[in-house]
Amino acid sequence: MPKAVSLAAAALIALSVGPAAFADTDIDVSHDSNGQPPSVPSVLQWKMKPAGGDEGPGAVEFGLGYQSPHHSMWMSHTVTLVGDRTDPASAPPQLQVGGITPEQLAHANGSVAFTLHRDAGDFRCDGSVRSGAGAGTCVYAPNAEFIAGLKTRGVSGGLAAYPQFELALSDMGFDYVDELKREHYATPNAALLVKAAEHGAGMRQLTAMNAAGYRFGDLDSFITVRDHGVSARYIGELATYGLRSLPADELVALRDHGVGTSFLEGLKTSGYTNLKPQDLTELRDHGVSASFIAELKSQGYEHLAAQDLVKLRDHGVSTGFIRKANASGGAPLSPDELIRLREGGER
Repeated sequence: MPKAVSLAAAALIALSVGPAAFADTDIDVSHDSNGQPPSVPSVLQWKMKPAGGDEGPGAVEFGLGYQSPHHSMWMSHTVTLVGDRTDPASAPPQLQVGGITPEQLAHANGSVAFTLHRDAGDFRCDGSVRSGAGAGTCVYAPNAEFIAGLKTRGVSGGLAAYPQFELALSDMGFDYVDELKREHYATPNAALLVKAAEHGAGMRQLTAMNAAGYRFGDLDSFITVRDHGVSARYIGELATYGLRSLPADELVALRDHGVGTSFLEGLKTSGYTNLKPQDLTELRDHGVSASFIAELKSQGYEHLAAQDLVKLRDHGVSTGFIRKANASGGAPLSPDELIRLREGGER
């Protein structure tokens, strides 16, 4: 009979959508027909497999969560197996292993038993592993001192059983609150911490934003930015086009209106750089593309103001119309003159 292997582990793990998946998504928590939150599951599942790609030695994809007829929550991410010390803000996240080396775990062949230690509670797990891939079940044990520990850090409010479980599964605890303080965020209450966990605004996202030069001052603003798909990667893309140090509402507006690298590159190629965020969203909303700008340029209309581009596009001023309007010779008509002709019924 294979000998059981004991280990202790702590991990920063992002969200997955199902027990067999290892995707990085937000937490999916369903409520019952009465709108009530789910109960803490009696048993959870865990899965582990070697990570592919260039993640380096000791990297595994580790997932933890549960699924029931009415509720589900699954989390998984590529993590790096390490020894007894871990950096909670590291990227990629680390899976702390105690009682067994990462090499032994990666090559284990048989039963395993380990505990994921979280500030909000522990997950006591067992199962089997073969050559770095494994699966099994876990039982959650809440930390009775967790709320008191939050209060010592200035976090007000209590936690019901399930919200505390959410924080444990998301690994949102003391390190996260301490990082908020280090980055000069306003101290959140317990309910706001849970909201951050549910919206995927965890430690990795927080520290990545900080590395990108963004501290939003309060957790609600950070959650809003996260909800609208503004990532540290997106912020970095904007920075390459001179869009730096933007407030949260402008970042959200750019993302919501689909201002991305292909659109910005097209404008840059057309000679439009250093535009204001409002100009960019208006150009995008009104269908002003690089090809439209090139058409205007072919008719001698270069370096037009962003508002002129929008007005010409809105009034259906095409290259054919411009060519006809200027056929008599003389100085080319201005954008406003072209628009007046178009509004007057000229075709």
